[in-house]
Amino acid sequence: MAHEQMRRVSAKLFGNRYRAELMLALVRAGEQGVCMGDLAIRHGVQSSVYRAPMRALMDLELVEALPAVAGDRRRWHRVTSPSLLWPLLDCLAAEASPAEAEQAGCPRAREAR
Repeated sequence: MAHEQMRRVSAKLFGNRYRAELMLALVRAGEQGVCMGDLAIRHGVQSSVYRAPMRALMDLELVEALPAVAGDRRRWHRVTSPSLLWPLLDCLAAEASPAEAEQAGCPRAREAR
């Protein structure tokens, strides 16, 4: 899904343009986690756009900060617990790409065959 389309959907669903983008990155990163600065560079935005959504996810205890690594100024966060919400994000992102939907295991991809 194009970033702007995902951001429009995210604003309507979650009340924040960048929350779905951040959540999708978190779920796809697994145990390794996500660095907001790296994610921002990859998506061409300021890292500050992810702060409020990350704080909200941490307040809900869906995401945790990983311990700092000596010599690395970057901060990493990861998903803390399974939730039905996480797999739904892959399907949401896959709406524009049948191949991505298939990879995510979305029901709609199986029905389209």
